[in-house]
Amino acid sequence: MRYLSFPVKVSLIYAIFGILWIFLSDRLLEWLISDVAMLSLIQTMKGWIYVFVTTLLLYFLVNTDYKKLLAREREKREIFDATMAAVQHILNNFLNNMLLFKMAAEDSQDFDKETLDLYDDVIHEAETQIKVLSSTQELTAKQIHQSIYPK
Repeated sequence: MRYLSFPVKVSLIYAIFGILWIFLSDRLLEWLISDVAMLSLIQTMKGWIYVFVTTLLLYFLVNTDYKKLLAREREKREIFDATMAAVQHILNNFLNNMLLFKMAAEDSQDFDKETLDLYDDVIHEAETQIKVLSSTQELTAKQIHQSIYPK
């Protein structure tokens, strides 16, 4: 049963429990009670108990899987945050190296002002995109894409 999907597991458990409940409780009541009116009343109460018990059963089955789902989502978020921090660190180091290169280029006669200004623009755009990406709160491809390619 370990390899079945969650909906299939819940459905099977519900079906097995329901079949056993109806079959065994009916046989027990028929054996214990001979009065038809009393049997009918107890059958109704048995139905209410069945609804109550299966409600609890479904709650515990769904709640257990829901907690696992939340834990996986939390783990994904932690991995995403760690990845973003690592990417930001790497890119910031790269930008710092670019700034060092730019400072060395400014001291050289081989680079003109337009090239250095273009260099500044590229560095600034990269810094802006890193800041926007690192502040992304929603883990969707669309949100991440929008943080990199604003309209």
